[in-house]
Amino acid sequence: MLRYIFTAIVLFACLKPAAAQNSDDQYRKPLKQVLSEIEKKYQVKIKYADTAIAGKWVTYADWKYRPDVEVTLSNILQPLEMKVKKESQTSFKLGSYEYYRWPVAEGWAELDRIAAQYQNLSEWEQRRQQLQPCMMEALQLAPLPAAPAAAPITTPVRKFDGYTVENVALEILPGVWVNGSLYKPAKYSGKIPVILNPEGHWEKQRYRADCQLRCAAFAKMGAMAFSYDLFAWGESLLQFKPEDHRRSLAMTIQVLGGIRILDYLLSLKPADPSRVGITGGSGGGTHTALLTALDKRITVSAPVVSLSSYFYGGCPCESGMPVHDCGGRTDNVEIAAMAAPRPQLVVSDGGDWTDKFPEHDLGYLQKIYDWYGKKGNIQNVHLLEEKHDYGINKRTAVYKFMAKELGLNAAAILDAGGSANETGITIEPEQAMYVFGDHGEKLPAHAVKSFEQLETVFQTATLRAKQNQRYKIGLIDLMLLKRQKAGAITLTAQLGADGVEVDMGGLGNRPTFDNKLLTDSIRNSFLKTASDNGVEIFSLAMTGYYAQSFCGREEYIRSIEDCIKTMQLMHVKTAFLPLGVQCDLRKNPEVRKAVVERLKVAGKIAAAAGVVIGIETALDAKEEVKLLKEIASPGIKIYFNFSNPLKEGRDLISELKILGKDRICMIHATNKDSVWLQNDPQINLYKIKETLDEMGWSGWLVIERSRDASKPTDTKYNYGANTTYLKSIFQEK
Repeated sequence: MLRYIFTAIVLFACLKPAAAQNSDDQYRKPLKQVLSEIEKKYQVKIKYADTAIAGKWVTYADWKYRPDVEVTLSNILQPLEMKVKKESQTSFKLGSYEYYRWPVAEGWAELDRIAAQYQNLSEWEQRRQQLQPCMMEALQLAPLPAAPAAAPITTPVRKFDGYTVENVALEILPGVWVNGSLYKPAKYSGKIPVILNPEGHWEKQRYRADCQLRCAAFAKMGAMAFSYDLFAWGESLLQFKPEDHRRSLAMTIQVLGGIRILDYLLSLKPADPSRVGITGGSGGGTHTALLTALDKRITVSAPVVSLSSYFYGGCPCESGMPVHDCGGRTDNVEIAAMAAPRPQLVVSDGGDWTDKFPEHDLGYLQKIYDWYGKKGNIQNVHLLEEKHDYGINKRTAVYKFMAKELGLNAAAILDAGGSANETGITIEPEQAMYVFGDHGEKLPAHAVKSFEQLETVFQTATLRAKQNQRYKIGLIDLMLLKRQKAGAITLTAQLGADGVEVDMGGLGNRPTFDNKLLTDSIRNSFLKTASDNGVEIFSLAMTGYYAQSFCGREEYIRSIEDCIKTMQLMHVKTAFLPLGVQCDLRKNPEVRKAVVERLKVAGKIAAAAGVVIGIETALDAKEEVKLLKEIASPGIKIYFNFSNPLKEGRDLISELKILGKDRICMIHATNKDSVWLQNDPQINLYKIKETLDEMGWSGWLVIERSRDASKPTDTKYNYGANTTYLKSIFQEK
């Protein structure tokens, strides 16, 4: 009997794995087992590290097999965010899904889709103005954090044949440095060009011979050239681990580093701000195009072995932040187009992802440059037989380009036949290019020493920058066609504005607003969405009083109290109260007494709560000053609207000055619907900014209208353009 029981147990144990392979368990198998079965079934070899597949399971494994091994592998691996690279007919190497690498045809199709959005220079400029601030927002650099006041740390100058070198460390955030080497001509007079040299992920990065040769050559030709460490490479490893380089924030820190380096170089007495170049290879080429798109101070660029519509940068330091989400998706070629019409040389080759650049992507760039009448300003040198490097032929092409565009002495490096002669350049040992000593012993004591500390420092610096921003740009949920909907917050973030005014809801004949924000779950959802998107809810709007009579309806106090209660719960300091048609004090002066009495009540409630109600009237500035004196409450101020004096033929600048900074709580910084702000002949925003600066005013500039009359309901089109334009004037670095 025991023998039968033992036999049954053995049979059950043998059958159990097979029983598990059914739909109840989704036919699950360990990935390692599946790969072994594929190797046997198709007679192939799959290379992988055990750590790469540990703990990974395949669902419906047996159902994903097909006659073709590559199709089978795709079916198995795609749900796991993995893929294989085919090394031969019978050999594959397992790797992670490369989100940044697209099939050529798909990359070309995506660039075609992007290009179809603009058909002329005007439309392209609108697109570019939409992209640039969005990209800075995506990098979390809008506004830029303040630069530490610390002086650069420099080493003694080393003298060579025709050039000098000194090492420099710049503190770009408190306790965070970017280190590099500054090459200068041994002799020069007057102003000379500067050239940034971000470098890619090649072994030894900026310390390798080809980068030293390039920077020294630029110096011998008459320019200042600066090479610098990637984040968490080189001397940056004194502060961070190598794996930190593959964190998304690395992209932001490298952009910030590039901007700070340019600040430093242009602060030097011999620097010529009209001649600023940048060139880098591979990942350095990606940053060359990106920095040129973001920083107008760069006048000439040369991305090398990097630019492609089907490759987005193989490292999170190139594509880790959502820059490519901007404008409904962009790519690196469109980003490179943002350099136009500034001269740009793209160097490509036949041995990497730039292999097909001349076949498709170049034509797109030529079209953009041609719209400016500068088609000759975009050049391409394609080295079909070469591979992924910054070798002598690539350097020679860049030497010629920079010499021509920056007015350098080409003869210092190029012979009569156009070949480069770099023999007079000294290749230094890596340690000679350090700032903080051979072993980091000179690293300042307050240096950040971990990525976690960096995150804290960065968050603090960016938060302080936002708080210190003098002018903030706001949108209105009602005008975004998302009245009291959280979607207005996410759209505000997408359009690059700093905050959104949320409506209190309809009023009608109800005693108070149809306000869902007093419901805890809804209000908390709004606040979380705002926090997650970095958007401030800066005002609550009582727009129900556009149609309803604030001065005439029987019940008004409850609506004011509800608004202020909501403000307190949401930590909002300002509300908007339009006096509307029925309480127009210019057309209906007889209601003035009622308006004043009720605003005194509202002002008393607001002042007690520590908030302000901004009113919009039809009066001129002098009359508004009188009105505020009658109300005599710190809780009531003017919500100024550009369009009010403009439509009555009054001088907008004079009205601002009459009211003064202390009487204006916010500004509707738009005109009537007709054209965008940038195309409006009635508004000189530069003059307005100058006036507000002189007044000492700061606060929210709120975009209400100024919509293109031909597309009034296209919110992204209109408010994206107006946001970009206001930011370009009021938040220019």
